[in-house]
Amino acid sequence: MALLKQVSTDKIVASGIHNEQSAKEVAELAGYEDGDYEVVYSEEEITQSRLLDYKAKSDHLFIDYMANLTELGDTAQATIDAKQAWLGARASVKASFPKS
Repeated sequence: MALLKQVSTDKIVASGIHNEQSAKEVAELAGYEDGDYEVVYSEEEITQSRLLDYKAKSDHLFIDYMANLTELGDTAQATIDAKQAWLGARASVKASFPKS
């Protein structure tokens, strides 16, 4: 489970955080303003969360990209669009669970 860290003091203020919603609830109870806290995940949690999100949000886009690449080639607009969609989804997952 993740930790809740207050940004302004750089101190860990809570543990047992399950997700962003529980972090928000704990921060509100503690009286922290929006933006004055962050969720700190362990390296294992980051890896597992990324894997789950990749499966849900980007793996199918990779398959679409590979299909277009195989059928149409790398210069076809459909292939370029599929690649960008896949890379965008991957970037979003990485941004949601950044590694230190």
